[in-house]
Amino acid sequence: MNRNQILVRNIKHLTDARYFAAMGVDWMSMKLNSDPTSFMRWHTFKDWVEGVKLAAEIYTNDEMLLAKAVIDAQPQGMIFHQTGGSAGMPDMQLFFDVAAGDAQAELPECSIRILTYHPLIDMLSFLDLDPQTTFLQAEWSSEMLNTLLGAGYKGGICFSGGEEDATGMRDYEEMDALLERLMG
Repeated sequence: MNRNQILVRNIKHLTDARYFAAMGVDWMSMKLNSDPTSFMRWHTFKDWVEGVKLAAEIYTNDEMLLAKAVIDAQPQGMIFHQTGGSAGMPDMQLFFDVAAGDAQAELPECSIRILTYHPLIDMLSFLDLDPQTTFLQAEWSSEMLNTLLGAGYKGGICFSGGEEDATGMRDYEEMDALLERLMG
C-alpha cells in the first residue's frame, strides 16, 4: 500500500529526532547555518537515529555554507527557501519551500515543492499537483488531515518539530493520532 510521504521539519532536539525516527517518518530536516553548533547538533542526531533520511534546511544562498553542508553534513536532501542556490548540487533530493502562488513555478528537475496548506483555500487545487513532487505543510489537526486525505490527496505531508516540555520529555498524543492516520 502506498502512503503519503512524511517530512518533519525543524528538528531541534534529540527527543523529537528519536520519536519521529521510531514512528517511521521518511524525512527529517534540521536547520544548518554558520554557527558551528548547528553542525554539531546535526552529527549528534545523525549518530542517534536510523531509518530516516536527513535533509539540511538552508535559509541562505551562501556558497560557503552550502559547500560545508554538502561536505561536512552529507545530507540526503536539502531544503531551500529560495530557488537560486541549488545549481550544481550533487545527487541529492532537493526541496523548495515555495509560496502558494508559486505552486507551478519552474524548479530543478526531480525536486519537491513544499506548499503551505490553508484549509479555507479550495483544496481541489492541491489535488491537481503531482503527488510525487508536492508536500503540504500546516498546523495540522485531525479534522484538517482527514478532510484532505478523504478528498484523495496523495502527496507528502510536512509536520514541524516542537519544544520539549522538559529536557527529554514531550507530549506526543496529538502527533501519535496524526501519524497513525497517515500510516494507516
